[in-house]
Amino acid sequence: MSTTNTPTGTLPLSLRQVSKLLSDETRWRLLREMSKGEMLPTADLAKRTGTTPDSAYKHLVVLTRMGIAVQRYRGFFAMTPAFLPAAGSTTLNLGHCLLQLDTPLE
Repeated sequence: MSTTNTPTGTLPLSLRQVSKLLSDETRWRLLREMSKGEMLPTADLAKRTGTTPDSAYKHLVVLTRMGIAVQRYRGFFAMTPAFLPAAGSTTLNLGHCLLQLDTPLE
C-alpha cells in the first residue's frame, strides 16, 4: 500500500507554526497520543483525546500541514519521524521550544 500526504517534517518549525500549534488544547492531546509512536485511525485518536472524529480530523489536518503528522493509508495518522520523541521520552522538540507532553494540561 502506498502512503499519502507524507511531508518530511523539518526542524525548526517557524514561530508562527509553533504559535498555532500551541493555541489549541486538542492539538496538545493529539500530540500526546501520537508521540507514543502508533499509527492510529482518526476515530481512535478522537476517543483517546475526548473529542469528536470531525474535530480530531480538522486538527490532524493542521498538524499534517505543519509536517508534524502524516496520514498513512486512509484515515490513519502518525507522527512524522523527524518529530517523534526518542523511545521512553515524552519531550517533543519543535526547534524553538521543547514540549513536555507528560505534564497535566489543567
